[in-house]
Amino acid sequence: MSTDALASAARQLSYALQQSPNLDEAFRKLYTAADERRRATLAQLEGLLRCAQPEAVESAVVRSYPYSTLRWVLSRAPTPERSAATVFQEFRRQESFSAGSAAVAWSEFAGFLTYLGAVLAILIVVATMYATFILPQFRSLYRGLGSELPRLTQFAFGGRGSVFTVLLLASLLLLTFLAWFIYALRRRLRRYTPMPPRFQKVPLVGSVARAYNQYLWLSCARLLTAGGVPATDALRLAAQRWNIGDLDEQGRGLETPVASDLVISARLGKLEEELQFQQEAAAEAFLTALARCRRRARVILTICTYFLVATFVSAMYLPIFSLGSNI
Repeated sequence: MSTDALASAARQLSYALQQSPNLDEAFRKLYTAADERRRATLAQLEGLLRCAQPEAVESAVVRSYPYSTLRWVLSRAPTPERSAATVFQEFRRQESFSAGSAAVAWSEFAGFLTYLGAVLAILIVVATMYATFILPQFRSLYRGLGSELPRLTQFAFGGRGSVFTVLLLASLLLLTFLAWFIYALRRRLRRYTPMPPRFQKVPLVGSVARAYNQYLWLSCARLLTAGGVPATDALRLAAQRWNIGDLDEQGRGLETPVASDLVISARLGKLEEELQFQQEAAAEAFLTALARCRRRARVILTICTYFLVATFVSAMYLPIFSLGSNI
């Protein structure tokens, strides 16, 4: 289901409603004048609007993301059939940003994660082969000479509990977690769903999850205001839907800069203008947090990977260089 097609159908519906006594008559006029493809889009739009009404039965399309959010927004609108065009226009704008953000997230992380993942994979294979076939021969040779392997070699290949093995597994685990986090973030951007609150406390990615959830909260509130919901109620409803945002259960602002600005703007009667500004600022803050996370992750993983490679190469050749002094 194309958002552009739905937005066009919603716009045509708003024209038809101006010349029709009710929603059924407006849809009848649109079905009469539409071709087969447009009729399918009209049927989908009608399904969204019908499901926005109480006691409606949801279809599989309406239950899918992100259209379940649209259905929820329209169900909170005073007149969903008349505000659908405005809601879809705002949703198209937000969907464009989400698609761009998903592409940015993947392009910025995929390159260095793939490269470092390949380096770590090769390191694991080579280290395993060396420890299995070559190291035992060096160990028996040094024992025959009444000596022990160099300390660096013992550090790197001292068994499963060695520091080298722990660092290698930790680097691999961090790389895997980052790849999974970016995949989950892309998926939630497309589905219009928040990140779990527990991710906001995770080092390195917590700021990204926090910035994304705040952007989602303000974006959902913008959709509600586009549907005719007062801005104060829109912020409260959006926060309650996913249990995110800077409002408590009673709709009071928490001790955060965004909440303070929104509360002050509400008292001055400029809440809708401030909501628009904060939503745009939250989008920029999310991209900034994503770029900062990429830089930090790249530095940490690069240092760990190169340290492991340098340690392995030194530990691998050191028994050869030290053999002369033990004969």
